[in-house]
Amino acid sequence: MTNPAVQRRLAAILAIDIVGFSRLMGADEEGTLTRLKRLRAELIDPAVAELHGRIFKTTGDGILAEFASVVDAVQCAAKVQTAIGASEAAQPTETRMVLRVGVNLGDIIIEGDDVYGDGVNIAARLEGICQPGSVAISASAYEQVRDKVPLKFLDRGDHVVKNIARPVRVYELVLGATGAAPKKPIPAKSNKRRIFFISALAILAVATAGWYFSSGKLTKTTEAAAATIAVLPLANQSGDPKREYFSDGVTEDIITALGRFSGVRVSARNAVQAYKGRNASPAEISRDLDVRYLVQGSVRQAEGRVRVAVELSDAAKGTLLWSDHYEGAGKEVFEIQDKIVKNIVGTLAVKLTSLEQQRTAGKPPENMDAYDLVLRARDLMRTTDRKHIREAMGLLNQALQLSPNYGEAHAALASCELQRALFGWVEDPTAAAQRTEAEAQRALAADDPGASARALGVLASLHTFTGNFDSALIEADRAIELNASDALAYSLRGGVLMWLGRIPESIIASEAARRFDPRLSSETNFNLGMAYYLAGRYRDALATFNDTLHAEPGLIFLQAGRAAAAAQLGDTEQAKQAAGAVRRLDPFFKVDTYGNRLVNAAHRAKLQEGLRKAGL
Repeated sequence: MTNPAVQRRLAAILAIDIVGFSRLMGADEEGTLTRLKRLRAELIDPAVAELHGRIFKTTGDGILAEFASVVDAVQCAAKVQTAIGASEAAQPTETRMVLRVGVNLGDIIIEGDDVYGDGVNIAARLEGICQPGSVAISASAYEQVRDKVPLKFLDRGDHVVKNIARPVRVYELVLGATGAAPKKPIPAKSNKRRIFFISALAILAVATAGWYFSSGKLTKTTEAAAATIAVLPLANQSGDPKREYFSDGVTEDIITALGRFSGVRVSARNAVQAYKGRNASPAEISRDLDVRYLVQGSVRQAEGRVRVAVELSDAAKGTLLWSDHYEGAGKEVFEIQDKIVKNIVGTLAVKLTSLEQQRTAGKPPENMDAYDLVLRARDLMRTTDRKHIREAMGLLNQALQLSPNYGEAHAALASCELQRALFGWVEDPTAAAQRTEAEAQRALAADDPGASARALGVLASLHTFTGNFDSALIEADRAIELNASDALAYSLRGGVLMWLGRIPESIIASEAARRFDPRLSSETNFNLGMAYYLAGRYRDALATFNDTLHAEPGLIFLQAGRAAAAAQLGDTEQAKQAAGAVRRLDPFFKVDTYGNRLVNAAHRAKLQEGLRKAGL
């Protein structure tokens, strides 16, 4: 029986929290508190008061407010998020204050000035699963505001939340007026493994490469404007096959260092690795990779010293332009890499900016054993094998014990954590995603351009995965500014542009990926094929999907794209084959949810039209 002394009423509860507040406090305690107080005094508290709300509890960076009207609560949430986003836009990404906001309508218990009950608890849980920079509201709140406010909401489905008996239906407020793209909240823990894995498949668009970035826009670059180079895998002459990881690691570091020069276009590591151990002629490699210059050489380790022999040739003319050898120990390995890169660009008379004339090689760690451990870990990370990732993480943690501030180790660890989240290899993928961001931020704090570019790529991947496309685009662009040949960053940029509906730009980026790496990944081909389809270039789309499916026929999202493209071309037989493959791979495939991450409703409709024509 209800206690008559207990005061109850129906109210709208708004819950606000700052993302990564502990990290911000750890970096700058006084400055963070000052900024928080300013944001509250100038933006948050006035908005709550203006819309007739009452703040009844604060917990450091958390705020709980009560409203008599759900409309007022939701409008307050939208106003606060928009104002904070505009206010913090000029801040560096790593120090920017970003909010999560939850709104619920429910029964509450009043005790003095405080408020309790499931009405409060659900609002807090919604805030917890909300994507940074967005607003999540319950079904009870949505039903009250759906026809009363000029705002758009996306149905994000049912979520099981802690200490609440029934699943909570979640709707996301689309802050379109502020330029924020729709974002998908990280799923609740009960279904995390399955949902994360399905989402990972659904966003195969996380790896597209491109050409050059200038003033925030991609522009095609001619060979006259950039020297095109491929650094072939340096041969391991250490007498121990187990040391292959070291020569491969040095090769990758040289590729990364060359990529920092705006006047150079260097082929991706994945592209050149295919020639390891092959007896291909320079002319063949030049033709396949569409490059003019080749770098070849060897690495020898003996008695604690490293000897690197390297040569640069003009594949088009068949002439040797420059060759040299270097020897050193310990941190001199980084000096050797720097000299090699500077001699290459000097020989090619590449025009350098003042920044590019500075050191190009990565920062050496405090302990050189950490460098060896990182190279071993990166070698294991070439695959998506769960055991290898676990072993890599062990090596990286050893490296960080030796050199706690080593940026490359933090960047690699961030990548491992992201893979564990994507593939559901951990009990709590959300926590793994949070660790991903934390490790990437530590890599950025190391102030090493190479490690920073890798870390920004990881952050862009994470944001793409969670549907935070605006942030993903920002991080990808920052990575490109550090490395004009960063294939992953261009890949991510191309994919994000496709989801955002900026199709011509996406096609430019994805087509250019083939110049960095003619052996495109299935993810990149998905991006490119889908962009072709949305542009009405169905024949190009079909050819792109088929190229990848020839090697990987079990990729359902590519089979679905193939079905839609074939149907639009009137190729009934091929559309039928592809549709059959889709049904075999997923008997529960739903046309209405395929491509639901596309921001443009017309694009979603166009894609689903093709699927229905194919018989799905």
